[in-house]
Amino acid sequence: MTFSTKLSSYLVSIAAQPQANQAMMFSGLLGFLGAFIMFVGDLLLYAHWQSMPVVIDAVDNLLPGRKAVLLATVSDLHISGVLGPIAAVFYLFGAWHLYIKLASRSPLWAGITAVCFAFSIVIAGAFHALWGMFGFVVQFVNQHTDQSLVLLETASNYMDFVADTVIMPLGLACAILLVRGVLGKTDHPRWVSAFNPLLLLVLGVPVLDSLVIDMAVPYGALTVGTFFNVVMMLFFAVSTVSPIRQR
Repeated sequence: MTFSTKLSSYLVSIAAQPQANQAMMFSGLLGFLGAFIMFVGDLLLYAHWQSMPVVIDAVDNLLPGRKAVLLATVSDLHISGVLGPIAAVFYLFGAWHLYIKLASRSPLWAGITAVCFAFSIVIAGAFHALWGMFGFVVQFVNQHTDQSLVLLETASNYMDFVADTVIMPLGLACAILLVRGVLGKTDHPRWVSAFNPLLLLVLGVPVLDSLVIDMAVPYGALTVGTFFNVVMMLFFAVSTVSPIRQR
């Protein structure tokens, strides 16, 4: 039996008996762990209560609500950056979890969803790693304004580019999961769709962005900076413990 035949048989078994498959719970818990690890990385960036230094306008305008990164130490930025790729490894099991949840109804949509989620979450891990370096840039620019604004703009544009490459495939994966969940075409009960990451992010991010501007440091940073991984932790927790919908 070739490897491809074994893999095909294994995927068929997942789709055929999701109720008896421990892989669903195992992969869901590992997806939750990935979100939690990246959440810890967020805390290292933003959970600082010291007195803020003087913040220049360029940094203040660029990071509304996230200025607490100026208080992060060198060790905080180093460790936070490393946790991004580590978290992505565990997050990848979340893609496996999504495949299992969708495969019994449609292996095709399950595969598309899992691949899009995996692709986006690997880049998200790299994006988190870049936040460590970006934190150094922001701190440097805040202390050496005149010589470094071009560096800040260049680094900020690159961060936006990496973030955009996460949004498209992740949005597609979550949109497929949302639509098929509402139609009853997954192993989730329909009510789990209320915890779909796309739905929570689309509804929550604009509200948070309007609120964090007036929040004291570091509460605005903790609110907006950790929101993505809090949403993902919530989703994987609900997805893992929710009852499996009968066909």
